[in-house]
Amino acid sequence: MPNLNHMTEINLAQRRDFGGVLNATFVFLKQESALFFKTLLTYTAIPIVASIALFAYVMTQAINGQIESIINSPDPSTVLMFIIPVVILWFLLIITQILVVALTNGYLKLYKEKGKGNFSVSEVGQIAARNFFPIIGYGIVVSIPIIVGFLLFILPGIYLAVTLNFILIIMFIEDKGLSKNFSRCFEVIRNNWWVTFGLLFVASIIINVVIQVFYIPMQVYLQMKMLTIAETGDLSQLNIPLVIITFVLLMVGGTYLQSFMYLVTGLQYFSLNEADGSTTILDRINKIGETPSSTENQF
Repeated sequence: MPNLNHMTEINLAQRRDFGGVLNATFVFLKQESALFFKTLLTYTAIPIVASIALFAYVMTQAINGQIESIINSPDPSTVLMFIIPVVILWFLLIITQILVVALTNGYLKLYKEKGKGNFSVSEVGQIAARNFFPIIGYGIVVSIPIIVGFLLFILPGIYLAVTLNFILIIMFIEDKGLSKNFSRCFEVIRNNWWVTFGLLFVASIIINVVIQVFYIPMQVYLQMKMLTIAETGDLSQLNIPLVIITFVLLMVGGTYLQSFMYLVTGLQYFSLNEADGSTTILDRINKIGETPSSTENQF
């Protein structure tokens, strides 16, 4: 009797074309949805709940006239009481996004090394914790050439943004130091820049289309209300529960949807890494003695 668990395992180290990478990403999400999103929720629940509470506080303060009082009589203590929660909210959103990056790449790393179902939520969390601050450091370092590239007629920035998009998955999988990881991005993407750009572009469209489903109705509602608020100055006319619920959907949905982009990046990295023959010694050892199975599904 065939091993069903083995049959449905996705071979990450496999050369795939444009459609193959997207298809494998959707299959991966379908097969791993329970454990993957449990992992995300386990480690992002606290900052997400805190963000929701702070947003509700800020909106309540705005309704109660705090913004108006700041404008009319900007008392330092009043300003701080409003600004500090906004700054904390901003930091919480960044922390949540970093966690999603770390957890997604950590999940891919363990799936590649141990296989489907052979690792736990806590193992992913441990890898994410070890790489939390390196992700921040890499983000700062990589953003500098990208920003300079955008200032230099935009096109160099686009080229670097796509190329260096691989640096975090390379850090998780290969981890040979910043300079080597940096140069590996250019090695991996060699002769495959346009297809990678296309994959990231399509992935961003998919994410934005889903987000717009929630964003557009709220935008229409706010524009209609703002006409009245501009005349009366009364923010209490806003339906605060509706605004908060929409914020929650946009924040949680938008944050978790970004994992789709990181998965596409990861699967494209594995595909191109396989194509250029840059597999690790452990990968080569594991392949010794392997024989193709007619019962194994390849994605």
